[in-house]
Amino acid sequence: MNLIESKLEKLKTLIDDGLNCERAARALEIVSCNKAENMREALETFVLWGDTMPLSDEAPYTEEQRNLHILWECLDRYPLGINCAFAVPLRQMIAKKLFKRCGDGFVANESCRFNYGHMIEVGDNVSWNAGCYIDSKGGVKFGDFAMLTEYAKIFTHSHSEEDHMQRTYAAVEIGAYAKVYTAATILPGVHLGKGAIVATGAIVTKDVPEFTLVGGIPAKPMRERKCKDVTKFDQYMMKDGMFQVRKEEL
Repeated sequence: MNLIESKLEKLKTLIDDGLNCERAARALEIVSCNKAENMREALETFVLWGDTMPLSDEAPYTEEQRNLHILWECLDRYPLGINCAFAVPLRQMIAKKLFKRCGDGFVANESCRFNYGHMIEVGDNVSWNAGCYIDSKGGVKFGDFAMLTEYAKIFTHSHSEEDHMQRTYAAVEIGAYAKVYTAATILPGVHLGKGAIVATGAIVTKDVPEFTLVGGIPAKPMRERKCKDVTKFDQYMMKDGMFQVRKEEL
């Protein structure tokens, strides 16, 4: 067992046992190489952005959820966060415990952020590339093999023009085998059908039918997807399906 494998094994045990403050401090020590006793004191004073939102009164983080959020966010701030051999498996571990549901083969690149992990549902082999933002206050669901590429954004709430604390929530669903390309934005209440594609930079305000490519602002249908046979799709994030599960193994 090499150093990275040893660290991941220790982290898996801590996460599986439930990330209370003591175990969270030890987890951060493994990731950052700082002493756990210093981490624990800091953890007890943490106020996350989500804690300051109106929704926190209705759906507050548990201690474990808060600590899992902290571990996810802190990973990107340490050198190990750019080591895929370490960071991808650790994010998988966190997602399995934090998300409402997380299938096998979930892959998230660095700097992917979300505010309420316990309101995210993820199928098998879902992938997020670098810099994605998922506002999950209203709930977000990803079907199997759904993919977000760099800097894609999903929003599930809107604000009153008069009162910033007055908000409306609407869930978003990204269908199986759907792809959201670079810097595209999905607005509240949108459902992307199976195999739908959102072009780079598009802003999607309405539902997208299955196997339809949309683009523009606001996004409009441009054409149908060239192939509709998902058995022919190779929609893994990395070469050779690294860190993910081959279809025949599901």
